[in-house]
Amino acid sequence: MVFIGKYAKVLSKRNISISVFALCCIFGVLICSKINHAETEAKIAHANQIANTYASSIEKTIRHSLSSTNTLAVMVHQNKGTVPNYSKLAQYMLPMYDGAYALSIAPDGIMRQIEPAWQNKLVANHDLFEGKDREKEIQNIKKGDLQFLGPFKLIQGPLGAVGMLPVFFAKEDGTRYFWGYTLVSLQLPNAFEGVKLNNLVKNGYAYELSGINPFTKQKEVIDASKQALTENFVSIPIQLYGADWSLKISSLNIATSPLKLALEFLLVVFGAGLVAWLTYSVLTMSEQREQLKTIAMFDPLTNLPNRRLLNIKLENFIRDKEASDHIVVCYLDLDGFKYVNDAFGHEIGDELLKVVSKKLEGTIKNNDFISRIGGDEFVIVLNQLESLGQVEDILKRIVDVVSEQIVISDITLNISVSLGAAIYKMHGDEPEHLLRIADQAMYQAKKSGKNRYYIAQENA
Repeated sequence: MVFIGKYAKVLSKRNISISVFALCCIFGVLICSKINHAETEAKIAHANQIANTYASSIEKTIRHSLSSTNTLAVMVHQNKGTVPNYSKLAQYMLPMYDGAYALSIAPDGIMRQIEPAWQNKLVANHDLFEGKDREKEIQNIKKGDLQFLGPFKLIQGPLGAVGMLPVFFAKEDGTRYFWGYTLVSLQLPNAFEGVKLNNLVKNGYAYELSGINPFTKQKEVIDASKQALTENFVSIPIQLYGADWSLKISSLNIATSPLKLALEFLLVVFGAGLVAWLTYSVLTMSEQREQLKTIAMFDPLTNLPNRRLLNIKLENFIRDKEASDHIVVCYLDLDGFKYVNDAFGHEIGDELLKVVSKKLEGTIKNNDFISRIGGDEFVIVLNQLESLGQVEDILKRIVDVVSEQIVISDITLNISVSLGAAIYKMHGDEPEHLLRIADQAMYQAKKSGKNRYYIAQENA
């Protein structure tokens, strides 16, 4: 009987051990699976942040190229519909707009003058209304309504896009009439060569930039890496005057290696230091969740909120009825930052961004909000102002603080900032609209000589 009792105890212990072993194996496999899933999500979130940065750079480059149509329109107005020295002026302008392939003016919608002329002979005297009801088309044109068409195959041959700005003149009785278009042609993907999408491949990412052909309604691949996208790609839309473009990127190192899986299985099976290992795993999962939140909402260089968190905060400020009496959105772009990167290297440039971020944080109140949205661009939201009369003093203080001399690694740096401001309700009541108006005002500050602020006009 004693022998049977001892045997029963041994058998019971063995069964419990087997049960615990089985449960630990199941639990360990589940933990490993969740960790790998969290790592994959972290990589996808990081890819999303990188894609946003590149998409913003592409959008900024294309918009700069399209602004050449405004310059051409000014020339047309100044010369009352004719530009006698157009060829020389266009040749002078082209290098100023890196993405521009050709500049042209089209009185009555017919491309009469185009530069460079020698490589654009096929589009000389091309009628933009060919095959359309001219009168009906002209009636539907609105002043200042820039049209951006692309991607599609240009008449000249390469894949490209075209920006068309309608120009209106006033008659003696004050009525307006359509004079024609100023146009800029872009060759793709050369138009944004400076963005250097191929650097994504060097950093372990595949990419594809595409758009919907406005004529065929089919997808056109503008630029892509030789490596195909994985199934875990992220897609970022690019807003270009109604054109449907998107940038997709995916990490080429997102899959968990077989060796790693084997090691994890061995750790689970042998269970050495199971409790400590489980505790470490839980803490690791918690840390990875925080990393996901940080990656999704904060800029890793300056630790400032990124564009995603900016959109959420600005929406909350506007919807908060008690705090939305006076809200000002400020769009900042550093003057001279590219020179610092080129002259002293990106490490000094990164340190400069950190210093400027701290300076900007020191100029705002607790109720205000600051965000780095990419490159050398920042957005400050002034919230709960006592009155709009304070705005100019605050903007001047921001400009003055940034322009103060900075010393990094014994290198003396002198930079400034161009700041554009949009006021809630005066310029709009939607976050995206206010940001766009502030961005446009920032460009006005740059055009006016930089190192200054510019408050958008009331009718902007």
